[in-house]
Amino acid sequence: MTDTMHGYTLLEALLAMAFAGLLFFGAFGLLLTASQTSSESTLRQKALWKAEQGIRALETMSFEDLFLTEVGSLSFSADQWVLGVAGPDDIGDGMTRIVRVQEAQRDTECQLVPSGGDTDTDSVYLESEVTWTGLRGNPHTITLRTLRTNWSNPDDSCFASDCSQLDWDVLGSEWFGGKQLREVYITNNTGETKEIDTITITWNNTAVIQQVFFDSQKFWSSTGPGTPLGTQGSGVVLDGENGDIPDGETVEMHKTQFDQNMEGTTITVTYECTDGSAVTFGPFVPSD
Repeated sequence: MTDTMHGYTLLEALLAMAFAGLLFFGAFGLLLTASQTSSESTLRQKALWKAEQGIRALETMSFEDLFLTEVGSLSFSADQWVLGVAGPDDIGDGMTRIVRVQEAQRDTECQLVPSGGDTDTDSVYLESEVTWTGLRGNPHTITLRTLRTNWSNPDDSCFASDCSQLDWDVLGSEWFGGKQLREVYITNNTGETKEIDTITITWNNTAVIQQVFFDSQKFWSSTGPGTPLGTQGSGVVLDGENGDIPDGETVEMHKTQFDQNMEGTTITVTYECTDGSAVTFGPFVPSD
């Protein structure tokens, strides 16, 4: 009976040792898997950040500096990002990045479409793609995409700037008393208030300008409001106040006063709106 019990005791000891070994290697495997998972997650976070960096770099460039490419690369020079065509870039941590600038298309109602529309020269898609090989040898890719528009100086009607949406009427413009320009009208039918930030007027004589009104509100004057102070010659940018034009209203560029007789003078007017867009109308010759 004792021998039998000793046999069972030895067997139990062996089974316990085997079970402990299984537990140890199981725990070690779990720790190893958790470590690999954590490392993979860290790599993915780095890849995501590098992909976001690619998009942000493209967004810092002026719209005019972007060009269509499927093999774009990025370099940093003179405190700014520069787009090249040497992609993909080696960006460290075993990762590469390629950036793309792709055309956007819109239908006849100016809605974006994947194909079959007209190329929108005021919009491009920006894409940043990062690829790497994981710790288990698996390939990984992260691709980010966004739309970039030329909102400040658009060429087409689908993305019209503030100033280009306003209507201008100089057909009835005239000199009142020889020195005061009147009957220049601006109409806003855009659905929202627009604001004119600056006015630049040019003319072909030695006169100086003293003031500009929008209806009964003084926009700029040599004594204020607005800058610069003092009477100004042709071509000076007049930074004024009270340039709001509510939706559905027409305002007159009223009492635009000069210091001498302006009859027969040729005028050009450039308005700049608060979104940075500008529109020029003229030259025109107001009636006497």
